[in-house]
Amino acid sequence: MAPADLLATVTAYTAQTIADARRFLPRRIDEVLICGGGARNATLMRMLQRAWDGTPVQPVETLGWDGRALEAVAFAVLAYQAKRGVPCNLPSVTGAARPVILGSITPGKNRRTTLSF
Repeated sequence: MAPADLLATVTAYTAQTIADARRFLPRRIDEVLICGGGARNATLMRMLQRAWDGTPVQPVETLGWDGRALEAVAFAVLAYQAKRGVPCNLPSVTGAARPVILGSITPGKNRRTTLSF
């Protein structure tokens, strides 16, 4: 497969996977807000708009938020809560059977002996 075809396939798959998540939502939503690197990918944003069948899809920057900071803060909060052993999912929203800790902290070769938060 040519690199351009592979990239197009992965981008389309990403857009469709995000749109397919609708089935887990309790009701129709009014808009989809995107942050992180995907929000700067014009092709992905077009594919998302098409996949969401008319539901507005826009980057969080349209609300005046910094999408790069928002994504970084979200992952920092999840890491902090995982370290503390605090569940961060919302079973009433996600349909999960129970609250769970999201993510894991996996030490690598450069692991420090102590982590403090």
